Amino acid sequence: MQLRVPGHERTVHPHLARAALLGVRRHGPGATAEEVARLQATGAPVPERLHHRLLAELAGHGWPALTGAAGHLLDRPREGDVAEMIDRGALPELLALLPSIQLRYHVGHTTELRLDGDLLTVTHRALLGHPPNPAESLFTAAVHEVLVGACTGRRPKVTLLLSGSVRLPTAKLMRTGGTRPAAATPAGVASAAGSRLAGWELDLGGPPSPQSPAAVVRDMIAADPARSWRLEAVAARLATSSRSLQRALAAEGTGLRELAIETRVGIARGLVQRTDLGLAEVAAACGFTDHAHLTRCFTARHGIGPAALRRTGQEERKGTFLTDVR
Repeated sequence: MQLRVPGHERTVHPHLARAALLGVRRHGPGATAEEVARLQATGAPVPERLHHRLLAELAGHGWPALTGAAGHLLDRPREGDVAEMIDRGALPELLALLPSIQLRYHVGHTTELRLDGDLLTVTHRALLGHPPNPAESLFTAAVHEVLVGACTGRRPKVTLLLSGSVRLPTAKLMRTGGTRPAAATPAGVASAAGSRLAGWELDLGGPPSPQSPAAVVRDMIAADPARSWRLEAVAARLATSSRSLQRALAAEGTGLRELAIETRVGIARGLVQRTDLGLAEVAAACGFTDHAHLTRCFTARHGIGPAALRRTGQEERKGTFLTDVR
């Protein structure tokens, strides 16, 4: 049964809802996730209160789950200005844009950012009504880590700032041994200080981030997208076991099949936009079984088919934002 959303109730940008949904689903099914999935499948808006429940579940799986979900915001075509800044490492410009970018996704709260050397301090505050939900603040902090990390090529060290001058490193937001530490939940974060999450710090002074297993696999697939990539063969190339590789990719919120589709669709998009190759040729070059397979995967990821994209002449370099309708 479809949930009716009152006109006065705030809803969530579909990209944020999708990222949280994919993050939670990496840890198994759940009633909240399925409710969000049903709404997204019909194109209905996701109520903010339902999104908060989903984020609370996500936070319960620890900080890696939050950053893994946040990373899904980067596997969509990005707005041109943001993509350019990330690609050329223009951190000050990116930080100047972040509050306005956030308003495109959520009108209820905003962030104030201050960069002092290698330390970025963020204050999270309300614009409309009540203070930000703790789980919402945690997810926003994870998004900042992912965006800033992508821009600088370094993995920021994030420390949560709770009112009462309490500091909580995100390393403590870990789910280990199948159990959930008290501080791993939004309620636990607040109770750690008896108050609320007011902001966070990102220490940018660490060493360059090593290339993640997912990035290595993505580059491998991109070098030969037409190849039939199998887990065993990829693991052998990386001198590891299939199970170890599977676990490493799962820790990043992805898997070999997802990386293969994501990479192949990305290459196909470039060929569709910048060449006159027929779609059957594009499909073969990118490793899809046929034109129909390409169209299904392309549409699922971008909300528009390759033929329609070519007809309308949409180009990512012009800043066109392809709306996700999954």
